[in-house]
Parts: sequence; C-alpha cells; structure tokens
Amino acid sequence: MANNRTNRVLGAIALSAVLMAVPSCTDTWDDHYGVKNESASGATQTLWEIIKDNPDYSNFAKIVENAKYYKDNTHPVSGYTFADILNSGQVNTVWVPDNSALTDEICQEWLDMLGESRADDGEDNISAGYNVQQQLLGNHIALWRHNISEGGVDTVKMINGKNLVFDKTAKTLGGVALGDINIPTKNGVMHTLKGIAPFHYNFYEYLKFPAAGQPRTKLGEYIVAKDTTYFSKSASIEGLPDENGNPTYVDSVYFTSNRLFERTNYLPDEGREEWLMVEKGFGAPINKEDSAFVMLLPTDAAWDATYEKLKPAYKYTTTYEDKTKGDNNNTDTKEVKDVDSLQQMSIVMDMISPLVFNLHKQPKKGDNLWGKEDFSQNIDYFDNYEDSKKFLLNTYGDTLRALPDWQPSSLFNGKKIMMSNGLAYEIDSWNFPKEYYTPDVEVEIENTGMFYNKTGTNYSIGRLSQRYTFPKEGYQLILDKYGNVNHNNFYHIDSPGGTAKPTVEIKLFGNDPSAYVPNAQVMSGKYDIQIVLVPHWYIDIADGRGDKFVVTDTIINEFDITDTTFVRRIDEEAVEEAAGKNKYKFTAKLSFRQKATGNNDKTETLKKDVTYDGREVQVVTLKENHEFPFSYKNMRFSYPVLQISGTASPTDVSKKGFVYDLVVDKVILKRKD
Repeated sequence: MANNRTNRVLGAIALSAVLMAVPSCTDTWDDHYGVKNESASGATQTLWEIIKDNPDYSNFAKIVENAKYYKDNTHPVSGYTFADILNSGQVNTVWVPDNSALTDEICQEWLDMLGESRADDGEDNISAGYNVQQQLLGNHIALWRHNISEGGVDTVKMINGKNLVFDKTAKTLGGVALGDINIPTKNGVMHTLKGIAPFHYNFYEYLKFPAAGQPRTKLGEYIVAKDTTYFSKSASIEGLPDENGNPTYVDSVYFTSNRLFERTNYLPDEGREEWLMVEKGFGAPINKEDSAFVMLLPTDAAWDATYEKLKPAYKYTTTYEDKTKGDNNNTDTKEVKDVDSLQQMSIVMDMISPLVFNLHKQPKKGDNLWGKEDFSQNIDYFDNYEDSKKFLLNTYGDTLRALPDWQPSSLFNGKKIMMSNGLAYEIDSWNFPKEYYTPDVEVEIENTGMFYNKTGTNYSIGRLSQRYTFPKEGYQLILDKYGNVNHNNFYHIDSPGGTAKPTVEIKLFGNDPSAYVPNAQVMSGKYDIQIVLVPHWYIDIADGRGDKFVVTDTIINEFDITDTTFVRRIDEEAVEEAAGKNKYKFTAKLSFRQKATGNNDKTETLKKDVTYDGREVQVVTLKENHEFPFSYKNMRFSYPVLQISGTASPTDVSKKGFVYDLVVDKVILKRKD
C-alpha cells in the first residue's frame, strides 16, 4: 500500500548534486546543469514518449505526468513535471515498474498524494508531492545511461540521493527483478521492473520527518534544532539585475547543514570565550548515503527516563572559578546566566553523543568488515569481558568494553530498522553502564601537564622533579612484591632546595588512557578521594641503580659443573634500609566550588600529616564519601584541584628517616553513588 510506503514526508537532500536539467526560456539553465542531447543510435523517442505510449506502463505514466519537480521539500518548479524531465535533453536511465507491480490501487494512492500537494494549502501538503518524488520517482531514475552489456554489480546513485545495487548479472535493481532491458531512447535508456525498487530512509530523514500525524521524537527535535539553511550563490543561477542593480536569481539554491553531523566538538569562531561548554555532536554524517552506521534512537520515554537518571550528577551553580591560569588564588570567575539551561545542555549532549557507531571502525571479526545484518546477528561478539580486543567504539570516540555486570549487546535491545545508510535500534532504555555516565576520575600525575605551579612559595617543586619510567625487564620481581605503578610511570616531586617543602596543585580532570572514561570530569555527588604513593627507592631502579636491591645467586650442578643456573632474588634488607631512609609526610587539601557566590573556591583539608613508610606502592584514602555539591561536567574553564604539600620537618629528615620530596603515581576519585 502506498500509505505504508509514504508514511513520512522527507526533507531536501541537496538534489542539485544529482538532479537534472530543468528547461528554461534561457540557455543559462541548460548550461548550468550540463544538459546534453546524446541520442542513442536508432532511437526515435524520448524516455517519456516510450513510457506514455506503452499501456503496460500506464500507471507509472500517470504519476510521472502529474508529479511536479521539487527543488527542495517545499518548493516545486512552477509548471514543470517529471514528464518534462523525461522528455528533456538530460540523459537519464529509468527503471519503470510495470502495471503488475504498480497496480491500479497503489497508483491511485500515489496520485492521491499528488492531489493533496496540488491543493496548495500548507507546507505539509506541498511536501507530500516532494515525498512522491523522493520515495517513488526519484528512486527509479538515475543520471546518464546505465546499460547492461556484461555482468557485474554497480552501485547506482539515484536522483533522490539513494544508492541502489544494480546487479547486471542477476538483472536486478535493489533486489527487484528486471523485465525488459536496454530499451534505447533519444535521451537515455530504459529498463522495466517486476516490482517497485525499495526505498529506505537515512537516519536524518527518519528523525526529521516522522510518520503522518506523529510528532518528532525529542531526539529528532534536538537534531533538527541544529539545522542551518544557507543560500549558495555559486550553485544558483543568476538572472538579470533588478531595478536597483541588485542581482536576482532564476534558480536560488539553498543547502542545509547540521554541525552535530559534521563535528564531534563545536565552538563558534566568534564569541567562543563566552561558551562555558564545548558542544558535543555525533561526529558522524548520519544524513549521508555513502555511510555505514548503527545508531540508537531513544524513544521519548527512554529520553525522559535517562534525563532524570543523569540529572543528580549534573547540578551546576551560578559562579565558577576560572582555573585556566592555574592559580588557586585567582579571582577571575565565570558567571552562569541560566543554570537550568546549562544543566539541560550538558545532560542532553551526553545523552546523544554516544549513540552512533561506525560499522567499519569496530574491531574486526575475522578478516571482514562488519555489515548491517552481520552486526545485528552477532552483537554478542562484543560481550566477552575477558577479551580486551573486543569493544565497541562510537563515533564520538568512546571505547565501550564489557564489564562484569554489563554487556555491550544490552545497548541494542530494541526494534531494528534498516536505514539506507545503516541500521537503527529504536530503544526504550538508554542502557549505558554506570561506569560510563558517572565514571571514576583517574589522574596520572606523572603527566607534568597536570601541575599548575605558582612562581612564589605556595606551589613550588624542585628543578629535579620529573617523570620516571620503571624498567620491568629484570625487575618484575620487585613489582610483583612491592606493587605496580600505572603504565610503568610515576612522578618525583622534588624539594625546592634546603629545608623547603614541595607543594603541587593537581588538576582533577581525568587523563588516564586506560580508565573506562579517560577524560572523566568531577560531577556532583560523592567520591572517595585517593592518592597512590610510590617508594622513593623506585627512583634508583629507574635511574639504573636497581642491582643493589637484587641479588643474583649462582647454582652449580654438583654432577656437572658446566651446568650453572643464575637466579635473581630481592635483597629485602637493602629494600628495608632504603625504605627506612625515605619516608614521606604531607598534607592534602581540596579546592572546589562549594557555594554559588564568592570569588574563590573553598579549600578543605582532607588529611593532615599523612605518614607513609616508603616501603611499597600504597593507595591512601584521603577522604571517604566526599560530596561535590556542584558538577564540573563539560565545563571548559573549571575543575577542582588537589594540593599536596610536604610537611616533614628538619628533625623528621635528620633523625626519623623522612625526606622532603614525594613520589606519586596517580590520584583517583572513586564514584560512590
């Protein structure tokens, strides 16, 4: 039934790139569209003349002669039909459904839509005619000649922008069998079809143009709100100037773009300093036909439920301290004019940004790229928690791995919809894991970019402060007994000199590439705040002086003295001696936004005079269940900071085995709610 085929009204698909000469009273139009009258040898009739003269194609002919040509979804060319196109000098190929496929009943439904569009009583009715153009006529016409001279498979770009498979060996178009083939005409070639070529929406069309009588989903409304339509002078046909000398256009061409599709992150060229957040998009052209995506489409119920689920972690306030200068005493602030709008923007961006997956970018199963059907039938392939090579990568750049209590396949529990550029799942639940939407914040402080040092005495570390790499080769036995360091790296925070104590300020913004969310930000809610301390004597090993902590025993076979074995073991006395001379003391302070007003964040002491014996890698909890009242999620300028200050006294150093400096691996904020 045509109503099933045309239950959506489609929008403009930049037809100027694929569509055809539309005659005019001047030669300018023909020149613009590259019209060529290339008659096939011996052909005496145009495409339109052959179609209208053959009673087997009469239903298709009725629609062709009654269907106006639309430049976009609301603007038909006055007095110009598809019959004029197929009778023009533009060379086309037409696949014509015969009357056994395009029955009288189906034909009448298409004609009824055209009748509605001619009523000219509103945008929706006008667009109904465009719907016929896109879903039926434009889906059976392609530019230039596509003959069958030998076997093979071509992908043909139809004038509606869709790609259909033209199998010349099987003699099918889009899987529909051909009847007569290679019928020559003066302006192209014609084949007949024993069915109607299948039409599929792309993701953008499906979301922008809902079923008749149905509202757009909230996802669709969000996407369409980002559309930008602009006039293209270069693609338009200029006519005579008006009475004031201003240019006029015989044909004005407009294009629509959407920055959600074109970019992963967006900031305007002008006024970007006023944007507190970078706008997140899909980073995926879900409106393009030459693509292969899988996309999750939340229903409105899923949208609302997800919004409420995320909302507690996205509490913002009216004032944030600008941390870009790295000074805890900085009085520069960023004002939030509308807290509710900022919260809504942040939540919705995080809801939509992970929804699209590029089929060709997923880890391969065997040697082949994923196809739509293969993906849908084997989605549980990604659910193996033990296999780190199996993960989903969305177009925003998030890597989603299976977790002990979460499997990636659970994302795709929804109605499957085949699209022209991929596969959609209409989901009733936004089922991303908690570790994704409220992640731990993991900061490797051996990345020196995380330090913000003031030139005075407040935030000072010595000139020998640096990142170290622990050599696993030959010293794995040390790591096995005394503890691993993250990515084999750690950071030495050296004393500025003399009896001065080092102080450093650490930006609490995730930067650990192995974390579930590498760039996680602090959100409103509770965290355990932890620091990972590293034995000072690990520096000796990193500097090539590790043999003093390892003994090599020689074992000689008493029956064959040439059979000698060398065994390495830890010299535990050397370790204990080094640890006893390299203990740490420090105080940890947290600076974060606690109130809406005021120029400075609140600084709270988490633990005073933390004592560490320097023997093994140790995770120290600085505070349990610390509550951040306000979120920093997606904020460009603001984040909380952790200040670590050495507190060892000269007496501690001279008599009790302490050192002024500190050696640290990472800071972890473990999400609690």
